[in-house]
Amino acid sequence: MITRWEVLAYSARLPHGRGYILRVFDSLGRTGIGEARALEGFGSGPAAVEAFLSNPTSIEKLLRDDADATAPVEVRFAVETALMDLDAQTQGVTIVEQLGYSLPDSLQNSLLVSNEAETLRLLLDGHRNFKLKAQGAADDCIKLLCRLFDASEGTARIRVDANGSWDRDTARAFLCKTPPGSLSFVEQPFPVGDLDSCAWLHDEVPIPIALDEGAVSTDVVAEAARRDACQLIIIKPMYRGLQGALQLADAAAELGLGACVTHAMDGTVGRLATMHVAAAVDAKCPNATWPHGLHAPGLTHLADEPELQPDRLLMPAGHGIGCSGLLLEQLEPVCTGP
Repeated sequence: MITRWEVLAYSARLPHGRGYILRVFDSLGRTGIGEARALEGFGSGPAAVEAFLSNPTSIEKLLRDDADATAPVEVRFAVETALMDLDAQTQGVTIVEQLGYSLPDSLQNSLLVSNEAETLRLLLDGHRNFKLKAQGAADDCIKLLCRLFDASEGTARIRVDANGSWDRDTARAFLCKTPPGSLSFVEQPFPVGDLDSCAWLHDEVPIPIALDEGAVSTDVVAEAARRDACQLIIIKPMYRGLQGALQLADAAAELGLGACVTHAMDGTVGRLATMHVAAAVDAKCPNATWPHGLHAPGLTHLADEPELQPDRLLMPAGHGIGCSGLLLEQLEPVCTGP
């Protein structure tokens, strides 16, 4: 039983903005922890997240009924995570075990990069799975992609995220400039809802297509699979909620699609929770797994980080989400209850 709770805020490093930590406490001194990352232009937006988490009455209500659909999805993710973290600690298990799956030693991971010097350093450290952002024609992205692929002697595998910024001509021009064999998949190449262009692109170039923002519901994902408009979906638990992310993964598994679980520029707490979702998704989609996006250089460190190895992240030790070493000095109080 929860005896008290608190909301704390932090200033995010990459990109700028605010994030929030929810901690819930029981009578035996155990603490459950969750994170809501507020990011402009994504999810519910910073204003909605801040307004909700500054209102003790709203938080109390959500803690009593964590299925409240009126709450920002980022807040629901924080509440779901904190409550499951506390419950899993009580049971002496991890969250992925609480969900009914085995705890893996590590997870496949691709690194979001943008800086050439840092990318080449990571390459020297043994990493081969990378993600690049390509806004529009993105000449800088193409140059970095070619440099990375060349420096790796053709061993790097790169996912390109267009964030829905391409039209068909831009897509064709971009892909014609990439070295053969360099791309693992293209993420959200066209605006949300343009499944015709996604199917066209897959016919034009035999590169897997991933829906991110376009995977708005299980019905849309089913339609995309029927039309061969995507081969995998991107799942961001921060914008789905923990249970919502798992429901989307179930739909992907039933349709024979792959799934890639990624952070949403979360701090450490949110990414640790996302790792447990990714472990469950791998169990749901054992024949269609892809490297997840669970880490990026420059993200906000709020606690002990999971160990990063070449193309893998080690699962954290401990029960619940495995969060330890919380850096309270980086956090400022927002509100408390009851």
